[in-house]
Amino acid sequence: MSERLNITVGTAGHVDHGKTALVLNLTGCDTDSLKEEKERGMSIDLGYAPFSSRTSRWGSSMCPGTRILSGRWLPG
Repeated sequence: MSERLNITVGTAGHVDHGKTALVLNLTGCDTDSLKEEKERGMSIDLGYAPFSSRTSRWGSSMCPGTRILSGRWLPG
């Protein structure tokens, strides 16, 4: 059994520039999981979306794009 390549892609940018929509279209996963994010139409917390192919495993990290929320980019 051969090992699959693991790749993590971070998406960061300004508010309303389409980061969440990009990740949704690439992976099929909505990274806005909080009720408040859905109500406001704005990402508040980090979002993660997995994607796998035969040869690789991808992880997409969506980072909220405001200066105030940028402290959440370094979880843990």
